[in-house]
Amino acid sequence: MVEEELLKPGEAQLKEMQPYIFDLIDQLNSILVQNEDLLTQNGLARRISVTLSIMTLHRYNPDIFMKEVWDDVLQILEELKKIPQVANQLNDLLADIEKLNELKKQSGI
Repeated sequence: MVEEELLKPGEAQLKEMQPYIFDLIDQLNSILVQNEDLLTQNGLARRISVTLSIMTLHRYNPDIFMKEVWDDVLQILEELKKIPQVANQLNDLLADIEKLNELKKQSGI
C-alpha cells in the first residue's frame, strides 16, 4: 500500500501493462509462426515481424510502447480479422488488446 502511494499518476497502470504486453508479443508471434505462409500471401508477415521487433524492444517501457507501436498493433489486428483462417485464433490477443486499451485510458497516455 505504501508503495502505491509513492507512484506517480498512471505509473501503476504502466506497471500493470507489462504482463499483457509480454502476452501480446507471445500471441502475435504464435500467430505469425502458425500462419506464416498465409500471412505472407496477404502481405502481413513482414509487417508483423517488424512490429514484433519494435514491440520487443519497448516491452519494458509501456509508455514508449503505447506511443510508438500501439497504432500499428491495432492496424495489424484489423487486417488479421479479415483473414478467416486467422480470425478464429485471435481471442486471447483480443483480450490483451482490450485490457491494454483500458489501462492506456486510465494511465492518461
